[in-house]
Amino acid sequence: MAELGKIDKPEAANFSAKRKLYVVPTLPFEELASQYDIGMKVERFWGEIREKINYFISTYGNINTLYLEGVDEDEKAGKEYLEKLGKENNYYKLLKNLIDSGTVIRGIEKSGRMEKLRLLFEEYSKSFLPEIKEFHMDYFGKDINFDGWREYLVKNITEMQDEMGKSATRIIGELPPDSSGVLIITDGRPIEFPEGIDVFQIRPPAFDEIERNIRQK
Repeated sequence: MAELGKIDKPEAANFSAKRKLYVVPTLPFEELASQYDIGMKVERFWGEIREKINYFISTYGNINTLYLEGVDEDEKAGKEYLEKLGKENNYYKLLKNLIDSGTVIRGIEKSGRMEKLRLLFEEYSKSFLPEIKEFHMDYFGKDINFDGWREYLVKNITEMQDEMGKSATRIIGELPPDSSGVLIITDGRPIEFPEGIDVFQIRPPAFDEIERNIRQK
């Protein structure tokens, strides 16, 4: 099994007729756009992704399944999902073209897990604020073990990430024989891929430009 971020980039010509998964690593673009001037680069990123996906479709056939994080596995998502985006940008066009060609959207999350993980991360981040520590000490007493609290949060974050990773692996493993899927997932999110699937990571130049732009700010 391969972990995301450690995928060797195979030559497309080496793909066999077995299952194929095109992995698109992303960043929380909407959140970052409010802090960094990356709007045009994000649009170019999705444009380059569209070109790559269209190439694979023309070469190897239609995409059967589009796997999305942030969507529960039992949640029905189709054109109504596009309405939530409400934008005529390249990301919208990518998803619309896939859906119009018969691609099925499938979430990779267990119900409620993503929200709980977000809350755990927020609580962990806040635990380093002096004001938060002061509030806790005022209520629980000055002997409160704040380091122990952080260790508890880290333990829960790790366990939940592991659980979510296994769930995503199971869902992706249900990709039908001789079919193709696209997985759009946050870069660096720990996940293992089932055996018997050719994994191809699509990471266009625009992605590296966005990362550099963020690091240099």
